Amino acid sequence: MHGDEANQAVRAGMLMDQGVYHYDPSDHHGPTLYYAALPFCRATASRFPETTEWNFRLVPVCFAVLTMLWMWLLAKGHDTEVVQGETDPTGRHVWQCGILFALLFFAVSPAFVYYNRFFIQESLLVCFLTGMFWTARLWCRTRRVAAAVAFGVFAGLCMTTKETFVLSFTAAFLAVVLNLLPRSARPGDGFWRAFGKATAVAALAAAFVFVLFYSSFFTYWQGVKDALFSTVGTYFHRATGVPEHQHPWWFYLQTVFWFKYGRGPLFSEAFLFPFAILAGIYAFRSPRRFALRFLLLYTVILTVLYSLIPYKTPWCALTFLHGWILLAGIGVAVCFHTRTTAAVGIILALALASWHGTQSVRAAFRYSADPRNPYVYAHTGGDCLRLVEEIERCAAKANGFDTPIAFGVQPSDTWPLPWYLRRYRHVGYWTNAQEIPLQFSPSLLVVGADQGEIAAARFGEGKESSFYGVRPGTLVILFTPKENE
Repeated sequence: MHGDEANQAVRAGMLMDQGVYHYDPSDHHGPTLYYAALPFCRATASRFPETTEWNFRLVPVCFAVLTMLWMWLLAKGHDTEVVQGETDPTGRHVWQCGILFALLFFAVSPAFVYYNRFFIQESLLVCFLTGMFWTARLWCRTRRVAAAVAFGVFAGLCMTTKETFVLSFTAAFLAVVLNLLPRSARPGDGFWRAFGKATAVAALAAAFVFVLFYSSFFTYWQGVKDALFSTVGTYFHRATGVPEHQHPWWFYLQTVFWFKYGRGPLFSEAFLFPFAILAGIYAFRSPRRFALRFLLLYTVILTVLYSLIPYKTPWCALTFLHGWILLAGIGVAVCFHTRTTAAVGIILALALASWHGTQSVRAAFRYSADPRNPYVYAHTGGDCLRLVEEIERCAAKANGFDTPIAFGVQPSDTWPLPWYLRRYRHVGYWTNAQEIPLQFSPSLLVVGADQGEIAAARFGEGKESSFYGVRPGTLVILFTPKENE
């Protein structure tokens, strides 16, 4: 388990066992991931210690499948012109075929295959953003109140999933404004009247979902206050003042579109770009392709926004990568105007899917925790699992799950160990060895590499020490009873 996954799983476990969730903007994201995990956990376990990785990792997998469902429903519609309600038969054919090709690219995308099994928020956020896009187009075609309500629900779920929704909403707003600059793309008065009513309905639905989750189902109103007023300052500091996660502007582009480390294999989704460019050219050839122009502008703007923010983690790229995948699928469909280009387009699309599928297998299996994999970021190493095995072996000789275990490690360096030790009943966590109470008298002791002398002086009598790496750059010392004691 990645450290972030383990942190989220323990948070969900607290909700499962205690029935309580309180939003904490300083260290955690929105509540939807934790609530979504409950039915998956309850299906096979009555308490958190009984859960496994499967319970939690099935959550992002299922939401990835839902994303594909929204994409399929998106393909069932057609590209109508919002301004005059005219249909574009050619555009309809390109749109429908393009989204189906995008479905294929999404299913084999190395980045999505790798991260859609991580118990983190990104798979849910992409799912809800796709749902917003689908329901927005549904409302444009039908003007139904139900579509506006569904749009608001998806928007509210985005807001209660991860704070980076602000970037997606900003990109969407700017894309709509830029899309409406040409006079030929401006809707008439009838559209704006209907749009105003739909916006009010959607805003109410989004606000209800927002309050529902952040208030922990109307039991913790401080959560709503924190989400509204504390989150901005916290994430502004995180975006600009956390040096260990600050990277140059090209970090995402390098990670997703062209990455090769040492003698490792090439990981690249750059072949999406030629098709995406073709879709962009096609989008501006007719004013009736409002949705396609929006998708192009939204994707480009969102990519720029994420690239400009110093704080970067590779899984954040999924939100804009999904846009490039949709554009690439439509670009392939543009090739279908003649039989010759159709054959070329199909061959290129299948070759692209095969290439991406090969990379996905490498990323998910052979290189799943290897630094030569661009999606491996501060990942748990195999040495950490050996540390867990040694703790379990020594605890079995002592008091089993009642063995007292003490940690004197900085919180950020502790994960994912709390997940692996979730069955032990007497585990204490402190930031350094000096803070561990003498009366706790731990049988097993884990401290940071710089705490070895202090730990040995306080608790080392009758114990032997050994070093383990939790992740690259994070070393801890395990003190265990001597074998002859």
